[in-house]
Amino acid sequence: MSKPAPPAVPVRLTVRGDAPDRACAYAVAKVEHVLTHTHVRVLHADVVVGVDRDPARERPARIEVDLDMNGTPVRVMVAARDVWEAADLVEDRLRRRLIHLRDRKRTQARRTGIRPAHEWRHGDLPRRLVPHYPRPAAEREVVRRKTFALEPVSAQEAAEQMELLDHDFYVFTDRRTGTDAVVYRREDGRIGLHAPPRMQRAHRAEGQFVVDGPPPVLSELAARQRLDVGGEPFVFYLDADSGRGRVMYWRYDGHYGLISAV
Repeated sequence: MSKPAPPAVPVRLTVRGDAPDRACAYAVAKVEHVLTHTHVRVLHADVVVGVDRDPARERPARIEVDLDMNGTPVRVMVAARDVWEAADLVEDRLRRRLIHLRDRKRTQARRTGIRPAHEWRHGDLPRRLVPHYPRPAAEREVVRRKTFALEPVSAQEAAEQMELLDHDFYVFTDRRTGTDAVVYRREDGRIGLHAPPRMQRAHRAEGQFVVDGPPPVLSELAARQRLDVGGEPFVFYLDADSGRGRVMYWRYDGHYGLISAV
């Protein structure tokens, strides 16, 4: 049996902060090892290694991996006590991501019906979320804004894309109803759905997701205030002016990010 081909492109490394050279090389080697065992063509592979200088951070080392697997984006992010530990964690998570991608493509090729709820997780345990920096309220700003023209997908497809991108939530426009919604990871490991009422009714009947109440209608300022006091990683709401879905979320640096559907 022939060995799998090596990665089609070299792994590009970006270092942020005071990360040891040997540890960074170790992280790159871990990613390259995983990629040599996949038959999917790798179009690009980026690894970002960062170390926060704040001594109060319990897990200051971060590794982010962004891949283009023959047109399918795959993203993994971990935080650990040091870069060596983060590299071991990212290897394990990346391997499971690519196994999921392989199984997903096989399932799509032979699927004749809807898969059971949460099957895409393949037994994956709920991951420990990367905490955001406790920046004082007076210093917080919306420092990243993303605007998307969302291609309509099903909630199931949105959840699968969230898994592949290693995100905590995924904003989408529902194909059946044309309404904006968000799927997200719950602390109990299940997948939650936050959507307007007419979309809720359909998904409550199917029982595939934990369905929340309807999203509030808020201004950007009100969304920031709700995020400050709510203790949640993000707030999904309908914009008071446009009526479209938006997500205000915590960035790792303690500032806000905003995703808007158009």
